Amino acid sequence: MTQHLAKLAPFPFDPGFNPPEPQADTHGDIVLTADELATLLAETRDGTAALVRDETLSAQAEQLQTISKEMKSALGLVVDLASHLDTATLDEHDRSIALAKVRRLAATLIEGQTDLFDKS
Repeated sequence: MTQHLAKLAPFPFDPGFNPPEPQADTHGDIVLTADELATLLAETRDGTAALVRDETLSAQAEQLQTISKEMKSALGLVVDLASHLDTATLDEHDRSIALAKVRRLAATLIEGQTDLFDKS
């Protein structure tokens, strides 16, 4: 019967005749202790939570920016309407009623911004 040797490794000579240290397995395996694994998992969980939080905040900021632009546009239209009513050929009574309604509309829009942001 013949035996084939797959690999020969030199034996390090130690004058104290101690056995050689076992060589590390170099198959690419990663060895972690329980504490190292727990730390790695905690860091991964924290990092993922931070990414999700950042994405959520970014989406909310974009939504608030869109709502803010829409509110500015609506208030701009109210201001335009008020200026047209000021120059329109209406009697003073009708003009004061129309301007009062425009002011109430503007006040409602401004006071209602909180409700609009809560609903978004």
